[in-house]
Amino acid sequence: MEDFVYFADVIGIIAGTLVLSSFIPQLHKAYKTKRMSDVSIYLMGLIASGMFLWVVYGIIRKDPIIIVTNASGFILNIILMILKLRYDKQHQ
Repeated sequence: MEDFVYFADVIGIIAGTLVLSSFIPQLHKAYKTKRMSDVSIYLMGLIASGMFLWVVYGIIRKDPIIIVTNASGFILNIILMILKLRYDKQHQ
């Protein structure tokens, strides 16, 4: 049973790393081009809301993998939203 828990933790860490790394290309592109007109603020808002709720769930379950992964994703998503609002305002 202990091996199963360890295996599940490894899967959670890998999954979290993959999800978080998916934000990096968009952050890089946004910073480089100073444009995010084709990215939906509603999508980012929904993702941020979901990640925030996952953090709450992780806290309730006392699961550090869920907490750290989703808190990091929430922060990255908020940064993207800030860049979107800033860059969209500059290009109006």
